[in-house]
Amino acid sequence: MVWALSIDQSDITHAALVEAAPRALEDGEARLAVRRFALTANNVTYAAFGQAMGYWRFFPGQDGRGRLPVWGFAQVTESRAPGLEVGERVYGYCPAASELVVTPGKLREESFFDASEHRSTLPAVYNRYVRCAADPAYGPDQEGAQMVLAPLFLTAFLIDAHLRDTGFAGAQRITLTSASSKTALALAFLLKRDRADGRVIEALTASRNAAFVEASGLYDVTTAYDDVTGMDTAPARLIVDFAGSAELNRALHHRFADALKANIRVGGAHWDDSAPARDLPGPKPAFFFAPDHARDRIRDWGHEGFARRQGAAWRDFVKASHDLLAWRTLRGSAAALGAWQALVRGDVPPSEALVVEVEER
Repeated sequence: MVWALSIDQSDITHAALVEAAPRALEDGEARLAVRRFALTANNVTYAAFGQAMGYWRFFPGQDGRGRLPVWGFAQVTESRAPGLEVGERVYGYCPAASELVVTPGKLREESFFDASEHRSTLPAVYNRYVRCAADPAYGPDQEGAQMVLAPLFLTAFLIDAHLRDTGFAGAQRITLTSASSKTALALAFLLKRDRADGRVIEALTASRNAAFVEASGLYDVTTAYDDVTGMDTAPARLIVDFAGSAELNRALHHRFADALKANIRVGGAHWDDSAPARDLPGPKPAFFFAPDHARDRIRDWGHEGFARRQGAAWRDFVKASHDLLAWRTLRGSAAALGAWQALVRGDVPPSEALVVEVEER
């Protein structure tokens, strides 16, 4: 039997474990046994925007409920796809489940794409699987960092590039909401790593997370959500919104109005209040869809240029993250369900990095 985390697409607090017999492979398919995957607030964003952004379309479930997308490592346990051998270890987008059936296409030494028909119109960045044996950056001791941080870091890297290309919209203060989230920490790291013209990096976070945010050393200023009405309206400010809270957005826009140069919405950590606020003073919030920006960067820089720039920044961040996070390993399907429920409730401390080990059966 194989298991999967099954989530109500209209109410992500309703999750359960489901089991089914593995289906027989067809010609051209391969079976991947998911060995380990990460769970972060980023996965809550996938679920919260699952219908609007198509995340539920990657791994359709027979029960009509959602299969949570995660980043993880898997092993080929059966293959009817020429060129993909049993025993290979791969990294990529998987369901929070014990297995995934793919149709490998565009096979290269270092990677392949899932060419399954239902994924053909979905962003290519999520359909690519890295073949670990041919990945010069792969190391067994780096799997945790790769699963937990690499997808989040890529988003932060793309935001950082966008902000610099657009001159930070003329803002001198960059405010990151949900500043304790790992994507926000990665962006703060990049902004501080190559600080532009003395711009101030400001954290906006829940009071309970303020100590962790300040201890990170990545922000110049830390402000709690309760203190928004007392925030300075000068200098001009740009918001990168990882929280996605309608209530918070209303408070920020009414506080800053025309002193706000841009509001870039990235995530939905506050998923239960994520409906976009309307009729806000100041600039209209603009959603940042990382796959589109990745496509444009690769077009402009080329695959090698993109990999070189992103890789150099990633290596620096990995070194910095060792002292930033506490790594926690969970084992089995019940632990995965429990971790998901804790994430949705907001009960996972921002300092924790969760890795689920899938027990072999």
